[in-house]
Amino acid sequence: MAATSVPQLVAYAEIVGYSGARGLSTAGPALFAWGASTGSPFMSAGVTSITALMAKTDLGGESYTAEHGEEAYVKLVAAYSFYVGLASCLLALVGFGKLAQKCPTP
Repeated sequence: MAATSVPQLVAYAEIVGYSGARGLSTAGPALFAWGASTGSPFMSAGVTSITALMAKTDLGGESYTAEHGEEAYVKLVAAYSFYVGLASCLLALVGFGKLAQKCPTP
């Protein structure tokens, strides 16, 4: 898990505009606790690059951080990530996955 998660945590934090250390300190302990409590060798958890890129593009990371500071940007990205997750849950509840299953596959 650490072989894939640690580089992801650093890279995605930097994509969004945070320091790499913030990515490790934010998600690292939670991933470690999850891995230690489940013991599953197949677990791979963490942020996805598309969410990081969406946050960077949609929220204007550099300009927002320059104007309001990094702590304000951290709160903004946290709220943004929460609402992306909430939207994903709502789409699942209304059965959006059934539409995705109708997409042709190769």
